Amino acid sequence: YAWHQRPAIDCLMNQYAEHTHAQFGNARMPRELSSVANQLGMKRTLCEVYGAGGWDLRFEDMKRIGDWLEVLGVNTLNQHLSYVTLRGARKRDHPQSFSYHEPWWEAYHVSAEYFARLSLALSQGEQVNRVLVLEPTTTAWMYQGDGAKLKEIGDSFFKLLMALEAAQVEYDIGDEDVIARHGSLDGRHLRIGNRTYRQVVLPPLIENVDTKTKAFLDQVGVAVTGNLPERVDGAAAKTSAGSQAALPTNWMLKVNTIVAELQDDQKKDGFGIERTPGDQGILFHHRRQVADGEILFLVNTSIEHSSSGVVLSSLRGAESWNLYTGEIKPFPYAWLDTGISVKFDLPPSGSLLLFLSQKPIEAEFPHETVSTLAPTGPVTIRRLEPNVLTLDYVDVTAGGETKRDIYCYQANQFAWQKNGMERNPWDSAVQFKDELIRKTFPPGSGFTASYRFNIESAVPKDLAIVIERPDLYTITCNGQKVRAKRNDWWLDKAFGRIGIASAARTGENVVTIKASPFTMYHELEPAYVLGDFALKPADKGFVIAPAQSLTLGASSQATSPSVRSGWNLQGHPFYAAGVSYRERFDVEKPVGRFVATLPNSYGSVAKVTVNGKLAGFIDAPPWECDVTKYVKRGQNEVEITVIGTLKNTLGPHHGDPALGAAWPGGFHKGPNPGPPPGASYSTVAYGLFEPFVLKQVVK
Repeated sequence: YAWHQRPAIDCLMNQYAEHTHAQFGNARMPRELSSVANQLGMKRTLCEVYGAGGWDLRFEDMKRIGDWLEVLGVNTLNQHLSYVTLRGARKRDHPQSFSYHEPWWEAYHVSAEYFARLSLALSQGEQVNRVLVLEPTTTAWMYQGDGAKLKEIGDSFFKLLMALEAAQVEYDIGDEDVIARHGSLDGRHLRIGNRTYRQVVLPPLIENVDTKTKAFLDQVGVAVTGNLPERVDGAAAKTSAGSQAALPTNWMLKVNTIVAELQDDQKKDGFGIERTPGDQGILFHHRRQVADGEILFLVNTSIEHSSSGVVLSSLRGAESWNLYTGEIKPFPYAWLDTGISVKFDLPPSGSLLLFLSQKPIEAEFPHETVSTLAPTGPVTIRRLEPNVLTLDYVDVTAGGETKRDIYCYQANQFAWQKNGMERNPWDSAVQFKDELIRKTFPPGSGFTASYRFNIESAVPKDLAIVIERPDLYTITCNGQKVRAKRNDWWLDKAFGRIGIASAARTGENVVTIKASPFTMYHELEPAYVLGDFALKPADKGFVIAPAQSLTLGASSQATSPSVRSGWNLQGHPFYAAGVSYRERFDVEKPVGRFVATLPNSYGSVAKVTVNGKLAGFIDAPPWECDVTKYVKRGQNEVEITVIGTLKNTLGPHHGDPALGAAWPGGFHKGPNPGPPPGASYSTVAYGLFEPFVLKQVVK
């Protein structure tokens, strides 16, 4: 990082884990980055984020991951990635996508503006940490090839860092090469570039330091969590046999004692955080010194539990800076002999940006009365776009051979192989200049593929099928030639929508595509049936049934979508777009504030409309939107649109895939022959599980 113009890391997936080899949750990773930036005066740091998070990534997930990175020292986010097109293998290449393909795209400015404000705030002033933790890198070099020892070194170092994080001790990580190049003595303290450290903490299994580091350690205050290193530049000291260091049995007790001492020292310096007893949240903080005070960012990374406590500061006032709106207003605090105390209560995935001022900030905080308005009728529910049936199994014929009921990925590989290619190069090769796209195939090349689906009763009037690059094929439905109209597309501009209502029939339907000759653009992919219908799970896939009314889903209040029953179990397992939930409320006196709240829902984001006007979006806890300016006296119609994700449309659907991670290989699995029973497809429960609430808040 010392060599970067803007020190940068990459954080993949959406699976929080606290261990040495984790990505999201591995605090060591961004701490290394921010430490070098603090030491060498680099104002901006960067992270490529959300890659391989899966099509199921939601706004709450983006906020939770981004907050965690920013609170640990990243102040520029590079969102991974934006697809130009979803054609072929691209839709499986470490999704999601920040592009028009996403059903939530119209709401993305909410997240983008939130992080723009946060990145600006956390690049102001300086983060000044007084504790340095020496990283055991040169010790680890001695054990390359010894996996068990490396794991022990890495795990013990990680536990030390997490103990500091949990105690809200402010620290940087020290790298021996950076120390060698930029280190010096500041009296009895170690200085690295712009930072002076009053305390150096040695991790429990450090055995080696280089010569320059050793010279500094002999002169400064050192806290030892294990044993002092016995080697310098890899060589054992003359007074030591240089035996391999062992982890002391009481090392965590020693760590906790040192952490408590550092915590007390920090409070004496005028800052501390005391957590509420029994707090189960995952709390982090980031403090920056500016000319007239301090910027303080508090983050609760837990998606299940709230986090609360008190900030103790020697400063004299507090403001909250709203990252969604930019609004600045006084924040409640109490006077102490030594300064102020500020209570905080963060919901799951919650955060709070405060400014602690050198001057008192006077404000009144009158008591507020909150009342819940009763709706005048039941919730009205409506799907906003056509339902979807993903057809991911085909019959394919190529090179004189036919395979039936085969998963699309395998069918695609088969088609390429039968046309002289080892496999689909678009997911396995790198093109030099135009060496792939200039390749041609003989006149007799190509393939024929057939998609099959069943309609239980009447054919929906708006029935259509979506084929990728329909211009490359001759297409028939039940033997009748059909074609896409120009500029009639769905999901991706290369996905042609073809009306088939007149050619479809009750019972089995067969849509056949023929490629002749083969080209480098022929990727055999799933097709999608669209229309006003419901889907019934069958022994093989799904059956198209008459449309049915959607209802509120069922939920046990748990956070996992696997225990919910959403619209995926109401005939819409592949549907990704919005479902509208409407209620009407009578307002006698439009005074105070009005807040729309979601007690229990699950989706990528929720759109809020009041009396036909967009009021905002709900993206994360506390799951509410201020709608005051749109509420009028008399009857008001409030509409909440819960938006799903492309996980349910694009998958992966087979092999019991985990949420929060998506690699190309995860889409390659599908039982053959197929399709498997509809009930076995992996989908996520989206929807509203309780009626939303309109609250009136009056002072």
